[in-house]
Amino acid sequence: MTRRWSLLSLIAVLTIALGFAVFGIVTWESSDEQASDSGKPGSSEGGGDTAKSLAGDGWWPLHGSGTARAGERDAVPNDLVEWAEDGPNGGALSLNGDGGGANVGIPVLDTAKKDYSVAARVRLHTDQGFRTAVSQDGPRLSTFFLQYSGSDQRFAFSFPGTRTLAESTGKPEIGRWYHLVGTYSQSEKTMRIYVDGAPAGERKTSVRPQEPGSLVIGRGKSSGRPADFWNGDIADVHAYERELSADEVSSLAAEEPK
Repeated sequence: MTRRWSLLSLIAVLTIALGFAVFGIVTWESSDEQASDSGKPGSSEGGGDTAKSLAGDGWWPLHGSGTARAGERDAVPNDLVEWAEDGPNGGALSLNGDGGGANVGIPVLDTAKKDYSVAARVRLHTDQGFRTAVSQDGPRLSTFFLQYSGSDQRFAFSFPGTRTLAESTGKPEIGRWYHLVGTYSQSEKTMRIYVDGAPAGERKTSVRPQEPGSLVIGRGKSSGRPADFWNGDIADVHAYERELSADEVSSLAAEEPK
């Protein structure tokens, strides 16, 4: 009788132990699935962060005004600008190449020490001359120019003394909207230009430190004076204190953040 009870007790202990083991395996698998789901593309965490990051440190849609959707300051247009209604997302700043522009009034980007990117949707009314869509003033020269180079007949991302041309895209068409992005990596010392979401040119170069001035839409600065006024339309300008990845550039070109 004692031996029988001992056998039954052993069976009971083994059953309980097996139950705990199965429970542990199921619990571990469930936790692992939850962790995996939280990192899947399209999860609530990822989507919102991506949209927010693509808004940038400054975003000026230019849909009838210089009001900023991201950043500390609006872009203040001067009296020479007009407003187009047929921008790619609901309007645009319209300039005739004769002094018009919009000034943010502060240095949005630390171009001497940090990576950065700048983006804009642009349309040209002429293929002559240098035409700058977005720049940031330095003491005598812009620290960068996101522009069109009439001498090269290409879009360009330029620094004082250095120009990176959008070689792969050819001569821009007059009257057509394009999406431009210029980026700079301090560690790689590489400037890049993208057109319509695709890489179009890059170049190794060192940045010459300059005291930063205002971010400006519609012109550059040369020899201490405003220069290279845009002749055409500009919309959806963004500034980022980081280098956008190629995937981010492609996403931004396809659709503006919500």
